[in-house]
Amino acid sequence: MRIGQLSGAVETPWAAMPQQPPTPEPAVSPVPMWHRAVPNRPERPPLVWLVGVHGGAGVSSLAASLSWAGDAGQRWPARIGLAADMDSPLVVLVGRSHLHGVNALHRALLAHQARGTPVGSQVVGVLTVADAARPLPIPVAQRREEMEGLALALGARTWRLGWLEQWRSLEPYELAAWDPAAGGSPIDDGDPTRTPPQPVRLLAEQILTAARTAGARITEQARRGAESAGPQT
Repeated sequence: MRIGQLSGAVETPWAAMPQQPPTPEPAVSPVPMWHRAVPNRPERPPLVWLVGVHGGAGVSSLAASLSWAGDAGQRWPARIGLAADMDSPLVVLVGRSHLHGVNALHRALLAHQARGTPVGSQVVGVLTVADAARPLPIPVAQRREEMEGLALALGARTWRLGWLEQWRSLEPYELAAWDPAAGGSPIDDGDPTRTPPQPVRLLAEQILTAARTAGARITEQARRGAESAGPQT
């Protein structure tokens, strides 16, 4: 199902994006990219891609829990915009809350700032996923604050997902998917194979809202670009 078919959703915006002019060579090494369409269910093109900045970030479980998000692994979609068979330019970066994960998120943001990411990519936000049920060590918490400050400076949102004990005993394909058109009842909240845990549902609502806003902004920019490129009278 395309996101435009969901209640209140915006139309997929990237098919109307204009061609981007060449950009200067990035000052940093380019991020890992998909140089073909990201493998995905063809009947359900994602609105936003979840990109893990390191192995074990939790992208597969998250993508399985969000019906409108795609699992891009550890590579950025590069065939974005331009046509209906290309991928969404919207990205959420995902990393664990340990020092390695936070540093990897910071490096990915620096690469995006330095144009080392695919042209047209839009970082909707960054998500840190708890690596344990315990509080972060103070130095790691401070480093996360720095990373999130950079994300906000780049116009991205920041989210944190706490430890989910239920997920430890389940494969991603066993997890229930959150759909904005579906509701959950208190009866099935305790079974993650039937309903995503409440923290996941709350996170999903926030990411979906941010992605729709970013998509609407891209649509408006494309419309204005098309109007300005039209015949002059």
